[in-house]
Amino acid sequence: MAAKNRGGKVMERKKAGEEMLNAGILLEMIKELEQEAELHSICVLEEGKTVFEGAWAPYSLKVPQMMHSLSKTGTSLCVGMAVSEGKLFLDDYMLDYLRDELPVTYDTTLEKITIRDLLTMQAGSTFCANNVWFTRLTKDWETMWLGQKRNADEIGNGFHYDSGCSYTLSVIVSKVMGKTCLELLKERVFSKMDLPEINWLSSPEGYNTGGWGMYLTAPWIAALGWLIKQNGMWNGEQLVSAEWISDMVKPRVQIPEAAGHAIDSYGYQVKTGEKIFAAEGAFGQFMIGFREIPVVIGITSGTASEKIADICQKYILKAVEAPKSTEEERTALRKKEADLCLPMPDGEDVPEELYWKVKGRKIFFGVNPRNVRWVKLDKLGDGMLRITADLQGEEKELTAGLKKWVRNDLYPDDFRKEYHCLSFAYSDEKLVIADSMINTSYREVYTLDFHGKMRGAWQPNVTYLDNNDCSPREFDINIEK
Repeated sequence: MAAKNRGGKVMERKKAGEEMLNAGILLEMIKELEQEAELHSICVLEEGKTVFEGAWAPYSLKVPQMMHSLSKTGTSLCVGMAVSEGKLFLDDYMLDYLRDELPVTYDTTLEKITIRDLLTMQAGSTFCANNVWFTRLTKDWETMWLGQKRNADEIGNGFHYDSGCSYTLSVIVSKVMGKTCLELLKERVFSKMDLPEINWLSSPEGYNTGGWGMYLTAPWIAALGWLIKQNGMWNGEQLVSAEWISDMVKPRVQIPEAAGHAIDSYGYQVKTGEKIFAAEGAFGQFMIGFREIPVVIGITSGTASEKIADICQKYILKAVEAPKSTEEERTALRKKEADLCLPMPDGEDVPEELYWKVKGRKIFFGVNPRNVRWVKLDKLGDGMLRITADLQGEEKELTAGLKKWVRNDLYPDDFRKEYHCLSFAYSDEKLVIADSMINTSYREVYTLDFHGKMRGAWQPNVTYLDNNDCSPREFDINIEK
């Protein structure tokens, strides 16, 4: 399996006619997923080979997207390495490794928390310290997390999801192994799977974030899922202990309010169910592996839907039982695979009357969630619009396409925010600009109304803002005199 430079395919394609899964039912699955969620990319593996793989433009199979809690899978694999080498034990107390990070005053119930409690999200947390909570801190991540109150009665017997548990595991693994989680995975797993370029965010102290921030493509997600499905074996080499993989995906704690869903329990930093194991990240990243069927699915998307795993389980089980695919079904599935695209703004080019009204002038934005201060618009011909923008005090130039996506690399030296893909159109006296940040889950739409009382609006597909409220946020706009 030859690796490509960036985000390339890692699994060979299954030959037509050899597929176990019925292509017609797979197509039904894709269509229902599209109705339920904003899909960005998907890879379906059968017996370790690809049977469906595609990305909804402008998202790409070759541009890694930031994972949220799906990243916890990597943390669990690293804990397994430490446990297998006898450098860490699940009944060890957390504070045996973190005395130096303790704040001056702390809740003494911390003394009760074990490594097992961290793995199963039973550390007595009274709130969820997610990536937003951590990234607001400029230093002392572990100390700040250890300074939070605990519920003593729930340590070891109460499930409460908290990415602080995952970050703490990352810190402890790094201490006992002498390498960060990313270094361990690159050396022992990714390099063996021809996945050498994976990135993972770090804290100010240099530890990988553990609970979020790994950058993967759908094929990479599926490949890691296949590694787990194969009990840690890859091309005849045991990369991670088979015993650990088996323990990792066992249901151990019931997830509150998840009864009746395909994934209803928690294992060691992964979710589990009767028929599947799964890693799931906020805004729609999924690794779904079937226990009794040689099928794994990797998905990236921008959605808050909780039905993705249920949909996949329903159709995959049907696709296994269905008759062999007909040529017509295979052709329809391939056609769908080759023609995936997210909706773009619909309308016409910026009319001349409006263009000459705003040409060369700054359009000032009122208070808005992205802190855009102003933009300038310039036509470039051939349906291309140049947008010069002040983004949080930094001037940037972007190009948008009329009803087509144009990729802009605004931050070539920062893997966290490289690509903005823009499309625009003018309709109903409004200019609509869509921005897909394709190395994240985020896509957002700006609507500028220049008539009457001029107003702008910003609307995300998913967001952490205001209790995940994705309704439009309006703001004033004013044209420079």
